[in-house]
Amino acid sequence: MKKLLVLTMALAVALGTVGAQDKGKGGGGKGGGKGKGFTLPPMIKLTVAGMTDGGRYPTVNAAQGPSPALSWTVVPMGTQSFVILLHDPDPVVNKNATTDVTHWMIYNIPGTATSLPAGVAAGDLADGTKQAPNITGQPAYFGPGPPAGHGNHHYTFEIWALDNKLEIAAPVTRDAVMKAMDGHVLGKGMIIGLYSNE
Repeated sequence: MKKLLVLTMALAVALGTVGAQDKGKGGGGKGGGKGKGFTLPPMIKLTVAGMTDGGRYPTVNAAQGPSPALSWTVVPMGTQSFVILLHDPDPVVNKNATTDVTHWMIYNIPGTATSLPAGVAAGDLADGTKQAPNITGQPAYFGPGPPAGHGNHHYTFEIWALDNKLEIAAPVTRDAVMKAMDGHVLGKGMIIGLYSNE
């Protein structure tokens, strides 16, 4: 009898927990769940000059060319800085499943900024913006240059809005920047350009 009572109580608690979760997901309650449960922040709209999302990466900005002009809108409230990463997820690097090619990582862009000009110089900028090393080891932009005949690579720009500025001890790496961002991301955006050397 005692075991039956304990089992009954455990079942009642479990059902109550599931019911509460369903209501939080919009599975119960009034209004079809509007305003309840998990809400994603709006996407930041990132624009690359001379490129549409899924279109051809600008040839002028490939290889040893300058960085393209970037602009963005839909900035979350409370943004203190931005991080921008350009990477190529297509190649296999050192047989790793998660490693890809870093072409540009620029961080601590002021939270009041809504653009970067074309041809950003290497190294730290006067406004406090910093750059992590790219695949060549330089703190700078490095344009697309896939092997001839390798087909289109998906050069991916990502932007994050943060609620702080990052302080990263040397040596600064892409992984260190990404780790420092955890817990501070307010919003994100992305745009992809295709490029190949046929």
